Amino acid sequence: MSTESAKTSPGQPNQLPRLSIPGMTDNVDGYDGGIPAWLMVSGLTVRVDNNWLANLGDIISIVLMPSMTLLALKRVQPREEENESYFFSIPRKKLPDGELRLGYVVNFKGNKDDYEASYPLSVLVKTDLPAGEDIDQLEPGHSELKFSLSTLEVYPPDAAKGVSVIIQPYPNMHPMDRIYFQWGGLTIVQQVAGVGQATLILINHAQITKAGDSDGLLVGFYVVDHVGNASTPRSRNLRVLVALDSAQRDGPFIQSDDRPGYIDLERLNGADLTVGMYTPAPIGRTGDWYVITFKAYPPLGGEVVHRRIETITRAGTATYHDVPYSKVRAAAGGWAETSYELIRADDLVNQISKKTFAEVVGPVIRLEAPYFEKYPEDIAIIEKSMVVNIPWYDWRKPTDNLTLILRYVKSLNEVILYSVTKTVGTFCDGQPVQWALNGKDIEQFLGYAPDLYFVYESKSASMKARSMDLNESLRRRVQILQGS
Repeated sequence: MSTESAKTSPGQPNQLPRLSIPGMTDNVDGYDGGIPAWLMVSGLTVRVDNNWLANLGDIISIVLMPSMTLLALKRVQPREEENESYFFSIPRKKLPDGELRLGYVVNFKGNKDDYEASYPLSVLVKTDLPAGEDIDQLEPGHSELKFSLSTLEVYPPDAAKGVSVIIQPYPNMHPMDRIYFQWGGLTIVQQVAGVGQATLILINHAQITKAGDSDGLLVGFYVVDHVGNASTPRSRNLRVLVALDSAQRDGPFIQSDDRPGYIDLERLNGADLTVGMYTPAPIGRTGDWYVITFKAYPPLGGEVVHRRIETITRAGTATYHDVPYSKVRAAAGGWAETSYELIRADDLVNQISKKTFAEVVGPVIRLEAPYFEKYPEDIAIIEKSMVVNIPWYDWRKPTDNLTLILRYVKSLNEVILYSVTKTVGTFCDGQPVQWALNGKDIEQFLGYAPDLYFVYESKSASMKARSMDLNESLRRRVQILQGS
C-alpha cells in the first residue's frame, strides 16, 4: 500500500459529508457498510458529491483515515466545477481485508493550507468467500460444503418428527454467516451455530408438507456472509423420497437424452424442454386439462415460474408441453421443478401430481448488455434525448431494481460515471425496458468509449447474495461522438 499521505494541517478542519460507494452492502453490524469481493473486480468505485461548490483547481484526495494514506487524487478541470459528483477507482490491492475508514480531503484551488476533510465512512472489506476454493471440481457441488440428513425417505411418521439437517463446519467460517438451505422449492435461512461448530437445521412437518411429495426431491445449501459474498459453487445436492399422500399421481417426465434427474443446457442447445404428463384413460379423459407448472430455481435464490394449460386430446397417451428454453436456462447451476394438476370437467376436486426435480447443469449465461436504441452497435452520437434498451430476461419481476451504468476509467484512479436506478414496474413479456437519458448527462463521455451495462437486484432472491455472473450484465463498450 502506498505510504504517500494527503496534505493536512495541524488544525481541525470543518468536516464534509461522507463519500459513498455504489453497490456497497448495507446493514452490516458495526459498520456503515460492507465491501464484498465481486464489487472490487474492476476496482472499487467511490463517489464524492460536490457539496462544497467546487472551483477550478480544487484537489480531491481519497484517503484512509486516520493515517491519511492517499488512495486516489483528482484536480478539478475546466467545465467540471458544476459536476454533481466526482468518481474514483481504487485498486483492490490498496484495500486490505478488515475494517477501513475511507474519507476525502479537498484542498481548495490546490492550496495545501486551505482545505476541508470529510467524515469517515466505516466499511468492512471481506474478499474471502465462505468455504473458500472448491478443491475438487470434478465432483458436483463445493468440496468443502458438507451436510447430512436424518433420513432420505420421508413417510407420514417421519414428517411428524421432522427431518434434521447437520451442516458441517467449513473454511472461512464467520459467526455472522447465514445458511440458505433449500428443501425442494422451500428455503430455510439460519445463522451458523458458531465458527468451527456444526449447525443443526430442523425441517418441520409444515415445511415438509408445503414443499410437497416427490420421488426425488432435491435438497442442498449455499452460504452468504454478512457483506454479501456467497459460497461458489453451492453444496452438492441430495435426493429425498417424500411420500405423504399415496393418492398423488406420478409427476411429469422430462423427455431428453440426459440422465434421469438432470437437464444439460449444452445438450439442449437453445431448444425448448419437452415435458410429458400421463394418467390412465379412466383418469385423464379426452377433453380434460393438465395445468402444468415449471419452476426454475437459480443458484442464489429466487424463482421463475412458467404455467400453462394443455388439453388431453387422446386418453391413455402422454400429453406434452414445451417449456421455453429461456425459462430453463434461468436455473443454470440450480434446479428445476415441474408438476401438474388434472382438471376433470365433471369433478370439483383437482388431482395433484407429485413433483419432478432435475438439476440444471451447464454454464451460467450472462445477462445481455444494454444498448442505445438508435445505435445498437458500438458507436453512439449524442442527441438531446437518448433511449437505452435494457434487454429482456425471463426471470424479470416488477419489483426488480435495475441500475444502468456508463463507466469509463479516465486515468489511473479517476472514473467518469453515470448511473440511474429504477424499479422495473409493469412490462410486456419479451420486451426490453426502455429508459430515456438526457443527452447532457452523456456529454461527459464525449470522445471516450465507456462501458455500458446494468445490474439487477431481485427482492425475491437472497437480500445480500450477489455475483457478477448472476447480477451484472455483459458490458458493451460504446464510442461516444458529438452530434450535429
